Amino acid sequence: MALLRPLDKLPTLDVATILLVGAEEKLLERLGEAILREGEGTAKVQVHVAPGLPLPADRECFRPRVDLVVFVLSLHSKHSLRTVEASLPQLDAGFFLGKVCFLANGGGELLRLGGPAPSPHSEDLCWPRARPVRPEPAVHDEEVPGAGPAGRLTAAREPRQPASQPARGEAPLPGLF
Repeated sequence: MALLRPLDKLPTLDVATILLVGAEEKLLERLGEAILREGEGTAKVQVHVAPGLPLPADRECFRPRVDLVVFVLSLHSKHSLRTVEASLPQLDAGFFLGKVCFLANGGGELLRLGGPAPSPHSEDLCWPRARPVRPEPAVHDEEVPGAGPAGRLTAAREPRQPASQPARGEAPLPGLF
């Protein structure tokens, strides 16, 4: 049972491999099926499901390179959180540079059932509270000084002056080089 590393294998051409990790098997299967449905015809996606990390070492030679790890947390279950916490040390730090995401599930259902909210910010996970994206810009042209049509600045910028180099024998100023 080895540490899962992001670049330990060659990538499969034109295929993205996603590993879903979580304690709730039904939820992972539904999420995997939805990902495959969305990617049909446009992208080749492989979805693998694991109840936790580390992955078994006996099938290591057959396993493709993992491009994305998704940790799925259920807000209903402490077991789900413990599974993710136990799995994190089994993942190489290189995955955390854009190859890991966390998906929290169940915030809206908790509020509908009248159960206790896991945190004061769990209400933000509910869809009815989500703010719609507006087509109008956040700042209008009239509010930006010097803006012309389509928000372009019409005032000419002054050319940037190059930094002066110290003369020979002079020490450069501290903090500049």
